[in-house]
Amino acid sequence: MKRRGFTLIELMVVIAIIIILAAIAIPNYLSMTARAKRSRVASDFAAIATALETYKTDWNTYPIATVQAITLTTAGGFGSEITGGTGGYLAPTKNTGTTASGETAPVTYMTANILKSMINPYSNVPADQYKYTGAAGTTTSHWLLTATTVAGGSGNVILSRTDEQTTLSGPSAIVVIPSD
Repeated sequence: MKRRGFTLIELMVVIAIIIILAAIAIPNYLSMTARAKRSRVASDFAAIATALETYKTDWNTYPIATVQAITLTTAGGFGSEITGGTGGYLAPTKNTGTTASGETAPVTYMTANILKSMINPYSNVPADQYKYTGAAGTTTSHWLLTATTVAGGSGNVILSRTDEQTTLSGPSAIVVIPSD
């Protein structure tokens, strides 16, 4: 009487094929998730950059002149200036009066819900969220957006975008704000 089933050799061949397919698929999956995270940061930064440039057109300056987390809710902070003080943000300090185009302030450049949904995909630690740095000068001003990706040997590795650079750069251990 013959037994029906698989021999040990047949099982080993099938397992070897599965291991080879997994060895091909797993690195592709990991690089795909890395690209997706980078695309998310680039998309968020593009939306913020549009709001910042529109703000600059209206008020002839960028919001605040210090490093702040994108989600900060203090008066005169990034969030209050861009949202016009809506969605729980305190009243803006610069986004008041009348814009260059004659619109009455406060102006909403980005809704509070959209701003709150912009979370760094690399980390859910509040200290590692997107950061905005404004460098207000006497004749010109600049801004820098950063997102921490991973801790590196000499500090945090970050992705960045500035008012003078329209694409996402990084990872890089050092980012410098353009000077006047």
